[in-house]
Amino acid sequence: MREKLLEHFEKDKYAKWLGISILNFGEGFAEVAMDIKDHMLNFHGTANGGAIFSLADVAFAIASNSYGQTAVGITMTMHYMEAGAVGDHMIAVAKEDKKNQRLGLYRIEVKNEQDSLIALAEGMVYRKQDYFIT
Repeated sequence: MREKLLEHFEKDKYAKWLGISILNFGEGFAEVAMDIKDHMLNFHGTANGGAIFSLADVAFAIASNSYGQTAVGITMTMHYMEAGAVGDHMIAVAKEDKKNQRLGLYRIEVKNEQDSLIALAEGMVYRKQDYFIT
């Protein structure tokens, strides 16, 4: 099942376009990475919040869909703690806090290569009845 899930997750065209790679995942868990490139900077010359959010969102999506059951995000709150810069290697780790038949709650940390917390997010998913991988 793991290979089928990985194959499914790697179909994410937006994540590919951003250069996001999947480092690890398991039930209720995901770790993904991305390098901040020049085209990801805002007008202050720091990493655009949308790029950091996208990295966290991919980790959130993989962790919440890691059971093969379709899970769709319904809320996500992001707290930016530190700016990112060109060349930063960002890693987002999503961990499941709580799961039931319909909902799932996740905590996502985004850190740089110095292990400094760049952003912290919390997301909730709605679990549909269908399974995309069995």
